[in-house]
Amino acid sequence: MQRLLFILMMLFASVAMAQTDSTNLADKEEGEESFEWIKGNMNEDVEFGLRLGTNTTTMFGGELDNPRPMFGLNGAVYYRKKFTPKNAFQIDLAVSLRGSNFDNPLGKYSKLVTYYLDVPVTWVRSINADNSSHFMAGVQYSHLLNTSIYMNSTAVPENERPKLRDNDVMVLAGTQFYGGFVGFQIVAKYGLLNINNGLISGLNPPLKNKAIHNFVLELNLLF
Repeated sequence: MQRLLFILMMLFASVAMAQTDSTNLADKEEGEESFEWIKGNMNEDVEFGLRLGTNTTTMFGGELDNPRPMFGLNGAVYYRKKFTPKNAFQIDLAVSLRGSNFDNPLGKYSKLVTYYLDVPVTWVRSINADNSSHFMAGVQYSHLLNTSIYMNSTAVPENERPKLRDNDVMVLAGTQFYGGFVGFQIVAKYGLLNINNGLISGLNPPLKNKAIHNFVLELNLLF
């Protein structure tokens, strides 16, 4: 699954580089006077793009002991449609690697890694005159693709994978701005659903039958 995620990230990156190269070539052919320094603003009625980034994630809710942040990756394609001069609707199709580290003693679980297919649906609001800076808020549907749990940096066998619920719904809010050839985005997401589905019997520390909620803070580049 990690190899698949890496391949998808490289594919997103390759398309992004190709998109930038083609834009540069078109701009050179049109001349310096027509060069557009701001990319991705809301002056266009429709926008297609790519999102690549890293995330800091963890899990809240009381079931898992001593959660600590874990760094992951995400990548997406997105479509944005403007419906007023300052407002737009945006939908993404994304894959993400996330989870949580745990500050537990030797012999207890130390990391839980999850792989998700994500579909965020957001309202995007322009907050400056040239429409290059935006506030965004919305919801995200996430479908679990795979998961692994580690005991002292050693993965538990596949037939003992932790049991988490397949589906999650997250609320999200953030901001993004564009300049030069790339945009920047920061978004916080919190899972509304309890994804605990039993984990693993005999887990150390033992199960407490409490909730598990995803939390994600993403830092992304937009192309």
